[in-house]
Amino acid sequence: MKGLLPKRDRTALREVAAFSVVELLVVIVLIAIMAALLLPALDKAKEQSKAAACLNNEKQLAAALHMYAEDNADRIVQMADYDTGDDIYPAGGFWGGPVPGVSEWSNQAAAFAAVVTGLQTTNALYSYCENISAYHCPADPRLQRIPAPNKPNGWAFDSYSRTQNTGGEPYDDFWGAGATYMKMTEILRPSETFAMMESADWRGYNVGTWVVQWKERTFEWVDPPSFWHLNVSSSGFADGHGELHKWADPAILAAGHAAALGLNASDWTGPTNGPDYQFVDSHYLFPGHP
Repeated sequence: MKGLLPKRDRTALREVAAFSVVELLVVIVLIAIMAALLLPALDKAKEQSKAAACLNNEKQLAAALHMYAEDNADRIVQMADYDTGDDIYPAGGFWGGPVPGVSEWSNQAAAFAAVVTGLQTTNALYSYCENISAYHCPADPRLQRIPAPNKPNGWAFDSYSRTQNTGGEPYDDFWGAGATYMKMTEILRPSETFAMMESADWRGYNVGTWVVQWKERTFEWVDPPSFWHLNVSSSGFADGHGELHKWADPAILAAGHAAALGLNASDWTGPTNGPDYQFVDSHYLFPGHP
């Protein structure tokens, strides 16, 4: 037929164009090596992106605390009644907890719906931060667990707690810190003072504020921070900014990871010095703190 190559020419062309098995294997190996080199970098970039989103959440919540104070005679959201010690916002120190409570959860959807209802109806900050996703770190995997009624197993949505030094629980020398800051204008160094901490409560949703136990001018660890970003966690400060801190002490890391798994982390011993201790000591400020 006109236009076709002779048979011998077509055969020669196929032989020139074809890849040998060895060549194909070389290409596959090269692709695998490139993927192995790229995947860790992509995973790190993904984690960094989630950490940035988490830090933005901290900023939104810290800003909401300020707006609440502006509308309420400079008062900081108080976890408990200063006179009686009765809880006002027992969940994370700024909301009332899921509605309905844990005993009525039957599955993940029911638990999430209860959390959303609680954040919308029992949340001092909701008027100033209506973005529900801002209360959950995108790297926090606890939503994937199966909630069990009255059996804490680590299912939770809320990834942040107030720190007890600002409007904590209750006013009269709780956890050895003496008085907590009651008004924003009382905070002498707001850019250095904790207001929020990324945390994972082994009891489920975060119960109470994030605390350490003060004894004179030193403290002992009570609540571990949580770690969703390669041993890095976020903090919100009283001036509205947020920071990421990479924790290094093995005891802190072990306690934080255990709490995130729903394991009881109430009995652990953290460091008494070092960078992690100094980080908390220099930012967990309260009236009378040096």
